[in-house]
Amino acid sequence: MKIGYVTIISLFLVFAVISGNAYSIVQIKEKKMDENQLILDDINFLLDNANLDIIRPRSSIPVFVERNGSFRVDFNSNIFENIYLYMSTSYEPIEDRILLDVESFEKENDGWYAIVKVPFETPVELYNLTLIILKDDKYYSTSRPRAVSIVDSFDDNFNFVHITDFHVGDPRGFAESIRETIGYKSVRRCIYEINLLNPDFVIISGDLVFGQLYPFEYRREYKKCYDMIQMFDVPTFLAPGNHDGYRRLGEDGLEIWQEYFGPLYYSFDYGNYHFLSINSFDWPAEQRWTISFLSFNWGGGVGNRQIGWIEQDLKTNDANLTFMFMHHNPLWDTINDNFLGLHYKNQDILLEIIDDYNVDMVLAGHTHIDNITIKNDTIFVTTTTPESEIRVDDGYWGYRLIEIEDGKIKKYNYKEPRFSIPSYKFKVEYNSKYSATVINDLEMDIEVLLKFTVPKRPYIIENAVIQYIREDGILREYYLIVNVAKESNLEANLNYIN
Repeated sequence: MKIGYVTIISLFLVFAVISGNAYSIVQIKEKKMDENQLILDDINFLLDNANLDIIRPRSSIPVFVERNGSFRVDFNSNIFENIYLYMSTSYEPIEDRILLDVESFEKENDGWYAIVKVPFETPVELYNLTLIILKDDKYYSTSRPRAVSIVDSFDDNFNFVHITDFHVGDPRGFAESIRETIGYKSVRRCIYEINLLNPDFVIISGDLVFGQLYPFEYRREYKKCYDMIQMFDVPTFLAPGNHDGYRRLGEDGLEIWQEYFGPLYYSFDYGNYHFLSINSFDWPAEQRWTISFLSFNWGGGVGNRQIGWIEQDLKTNDANLTFMFMHHNPLWDTINDNFLGLHYKNQDILLEIIDDYNVDMVLAGHTHIDNITIKNDTIFVTTTTPESEIRVDDGYWGYRLIEIEDGKIKKYNYKEPRFSIPSYKFKVEYNSKYSATVINDLEMDIEVLLKFTVPKRPYIIENAVIQYIREDGILREYYLIVNVAKESNLEANLNYIN
């Protein structure tokens, strides 16, 4: 979602001055340029610039930063005189805006990068990132939603969700439930449930779109998928699948992927834990052709160049645990997934690298089933789909919660020996703006995050623990943690104190 930036800088700095908001910590800073002092709240208009673009971080590859920490912003721009960056909370009714300290910026190859520092008082939250440049006494801006996740500190206890095979635009889910497939309701339901569980981040391992119905379908489906990804309240990391990358008349899915989501493979760190996103549909264009439902190849493959990158990335890796995520499970040859007689390209080499560099877990999709296979101490995880066809009798739509405790992989199954969490098994019903009931039909206890935006008054919290409070002069937003036992209901309340 793109924010309107025509007056945003003047508004947010004026707001910071007059509100006295303890949670809005924008600092007005002066920047010296050509011996003239510029105060940011004097900027009263911003212009679009087609040549200005934040490359990374972005909503599909966000960055984790501790408070008072620094991070790198890669961007494209014409020549400019100065830059400014700030963060704003993503899609909250009460918005924090935090001005970042630009420590340095440098030219690199065909683009630029800046090193920016986060103020220590910055609330733990997921933020949009906005870049402003000054050129010829005019100001231009661009933004990336959900690009920066501020954490209090990294430790050895965290969790994340694995979800795969969105298949936005896929009609095959009609056989499971027409009502829930129309309007992508089942994918939206999974996003809703994941937001309630509030993991530290989400990994999505391919087949986000369908791409096999009608001409120029990718443009519509990628836009819809991008908008749906923005519904996540937590950071999201993506890898492409075969449905994302078909070569069609007038369209190449992998090219459009890069427009919306960035590079086809990359790595990131969460503290001392390392993750590699792999493109397992890494075939040349002529081996990715499809004509409507007729696809000539939908099998796995990792090209030589990417193999070299994977090995080089792992050589410099000294993480406590290492994870890979990709669409095609490298344990399974995919020769039956094409009409070209192609085996899983570089399958043996990839498995050898996984073994040699002691990768702890590999996450995959593609088959629409749940599977756990442990080989040479590596846990190979395949997770079902949230919307498309189910291919086993005991299967269902869902997603998987993976828990790390004391630096070790503690849990990755909802039920043994392989099952992920089924969707449509818990929900929240808001009784009023002061009360909500969590209905948990799962066979496990859950911890959910509820949000209440209420008038700024004193309250007693019932059946919940305060995680965070955001407020302005009139309203207060409560983030409440509610623990609900399996197969039970629990009501959380804000009781006003007279």
